[in-house]
Amino acid sequence: MTTAGHRGPLPPHLGDIMSSRETTAVLDGDFSPLERIVLTANGNVQRILSSYFNAKVTVDIVRNVLVESSDHPVLLKFDREVNLVCMGKTCCNAKSTIQITKPEYVKLIVVDKVGIGQLFRFLNILPEFQLLKVARKTHTLFREYSLETDGIRCIIAEEFPNNLFHEQFSAAPADQAAPSLVAVNSISPHAI
Repeated sequence: MTTAGHRGPLPPHLGDIMSSRETTAVLDGDFSPLERIVLTANGNVQRILSSYFNAKVTVDIVRNVLVESSDHPVLLKFDREVNLVCMGKTCCNAKSTIQITKPEYVKLIVVDKVGIGQLFRFLNILPEFQLLKVARKTHTLFREYSLETDGIRCIIAEEFPNNLFHEQFSAAPADQAAPSLVAVNSISPHAI
């Protein structure tokens, strides 16, 4: 697989979860170190953003729609969009397609009401992560990746504001009425 914006294919899990001997997460392009951390994150973006801003990050569900699927053996297919919000500001917009092919997972979602976003954690499954694309757009950083295990396949496209790690993002008005974010870089390390 060739991915625009980085040097060849990145290994599944980037080597950091399942391997103690090698980690590879090298991206080409004009990405800052903090941008590279977010673009290569494999399941921990919410925690990374919470740590960076030293504040709670919530997941706001924009859309979670069951979609008709003629793909065999897909039993359920969801079209999902969420925003990661920190102190009233959208830090990330994620659009995903989730395909479920195991009947027991369908039961968990439909009958037991396990959230799609919590399915891997509920099942205690570590999915295979594969970074498919990274790019800098006019106003956003973009990445597309897959999370996959037997019975579940997710394709996720995320966009982050280009100024996410700049003081301008912290000082910009909130999406909703909420206190302004404090630029972490301007805080003394002893105050954090």
